Amino acid sequence: MAEVITRDYIRSFFELEDSEKDRRVLDFIMSRLVLREYPHNSYICRAGDEAKSMYFLEAGTVGVKGPKNEWLNELAPGRYFGEYAALTGDKRMAAIQARGAVQVYELNQKDLLAVIRSHPGIYGLFLKNVYDSASERYRGLVRMLNSRRGLGFSGSTKKFTPLSLFINYYLVFLLFFNLILFAPQPGAPLHPLWMASPMAFLVVYIVISRRVLESIVLATLYVSILGAKFGFIGLFSGFIISSLSESTDLILMVVLMGSLSRLFTASGSINALRHVARRRLKTARGTLFAAFCSTAAVAIDEYLSILINGACFTPLADQKGVAREKSSIVMGMAPMALCILNPISLSGLYLTGVIAGSGGKREFFVRAIAYNFTALIALLFILLLVFEKMLLAGSLKKAVNRVKQGGVLWPEGTENIGNQDESRGRVINLVLPVVTLVVSSIAAGTIETGRLSVNVLYGLIVTLIVSFLLYCFQRYMTPEQYFNNLVYGVESMLAPVVMFIMGKCFAAGIEGIGFSAWLNGAVQNVIGGQTWLMPALVFGVFALMGALFDNPWAMYAVGMPMAIQFAYSMQGDPGLYVGAVCAAGFIGNEIALGDIFFTGSMLGCNPIAYYRAKLPYVIAILILAFGGYAVTGYFLSL
Repeated sequence: MAEVITRDYIRSFFELEDSEKDRRVLDFIMSRLVLREYPHNSYICRAGDEAKSMYFLEAGTVGVKGPKNEWLNELAPGRYFGEYAALTGDKRMAAIQARGAVQVYELNQKDLLAVIRSHPGIYGLFLKNVYDSASERYRGLVRMLNSRRGLGFSGSTKKFTPLSLFINYYLVFLLFFNLILFAPQPGAPLHPLWMASPMAFLVVYIVISRRVLESIVLATLYVSILGAKFGFIGLFSGFIISSLSESTDLILMVVLMGSLSRLFTASGSINALRHVARRRLKTARGTLFAAFCSTAAVAIDEYLSILINGACFTPLADQKGVAREKSSIVMGMAPMALCILNPISLSGLYLTGVIAGSGGKREFFVRAIAYNFTALIALLFILLLVFEKMLLAGSLKKAVNRVKQGGVLWPEGTENIGNQDESRGRVINLVLPVVTLVVSSIAAGTIETGRLSVNVLYGLIVTLIVSFLLYCFQRYMTPEQYFNNLVYGVESMLAPVVMFIMGKCFAAGIEGIGFSAWLNGAVQNVIGGQTWLMPALVFGVFALMGALFDNPWAMYAVGMPMAIQFAYSMQGDPGLYVGAVCAAGFIGNEIALGDIFFTGSMLGCNPIAYYRAKLPYVIAILILAFGGYAVTGYFLSL
């Protein structure tokens, strides 16, 4: 036999044991391997070809080319390729070209399937190659998500030299230097302009730089200088240490939830939804409603939900003749609306931590769900759109008419969604962990004064153990890949954790210099005792701030402490004020332009066309919610 693709290699590859049955299987495989030789630059297979075989590389080197003829990878002897397409019957997603003389062993699709039927567990082994090749792509996605959450420079390739760094930050250094010299002494009464200046600095710096995390860090340094002058470093580090020590449980919950989200995707169980839906969904309404229901069932992270919708349901909606603008509104707006109402989603955990760190109670978030008018109205609008009961307007009406008249499904300027990860697991591997998370979190919770408090951290740990047993014992991934995915999930949550810590530091800083107390008094003087107006004002102001920040999580970190103080000082319902801030984050995110490029690209729709199609509905939701807070505030004040 050959030097590389030996009998031991095949036994190891298929994880066959030394039993009589497995020896017969090994003999069968060895007898079916056919040696093929390819000259330099010849193609072993091309993208789009029918998959009839898989290959083991015996000698030489091959290059992997994408659909646009771009080089993706290079494979050396001992590697294999074509296994997944041969297994599923899908067309080839990449081309394989010989670089020099090449020898491969070909295993026919029919023989491969015969082996799978006799050893069903082998199916999971083929996913290993998919996971390993997808890891770097996932890390690139993580960088994109972190950028959307305010961490990083949004992919900027600008190179900084010491001179350019000095020029860029000269004004900041000069401002801080003058603060140290001329700000009032620590402990001295501050003029309102001094108290308001850190918030003004934060807003201006975010609007100019678009770098949210950097802005919050610099604003916290600013307020530290106001609070301690030359001792600002000690005060700044004290803020960080205090925030970390008070938020350990939240940080653990957020990073573990990120790991669980990653495992759902890597296990292939997400894509199982697509294949089930493909067989059972017959109508456009059913497809869009299934996308909505799957998002509701796995409402953990809005960005990952958008990815799931783009991979699983956008192609199915295309088959049913749904205009991309319409499917993008359903699949793009629903994830955030659902996640911001879910206490055990990443947004829910983050908001609960911000509320607790702002002097509120964790239960305020649950009470706020009924007052999150923008998310609730958005879900109603989406369901009416799904069942064709919504009045069509503007660009969306034109898009639907375009498709009805035989036009293309997608607007001009739409890029291809691209090749999606086709690894397929089982739906039960998604459903069982989700059920485990909910049940174990509730079972480990406590009931105090008639209120249920869930233990999400306990539930996450139990769910990760169950997931390990499910995925590894079914051989959808190895233990090493399982723990690698845990690490990748932690990495994906770096941005929200850092944003939360720094936002908490900034909130503590402005509280320490008396800004919150001053703002309370100033606002009450302006409204002249008409406290029923406050929820609507809180909603309007923080919606504007969220749109300017182009990052709802940054707005939550800064705005939630002030909203809770307003609720206490005006003796209002904290749930209403918290709900107003949550609602402001949702609508601010929908108004801002930054999010549309991620959402549009993932759902296969021109981002500007997507934004124009949803804008009339976003404006309607904004107006209805503002009126809702004014009316609710009035009746609760009676």
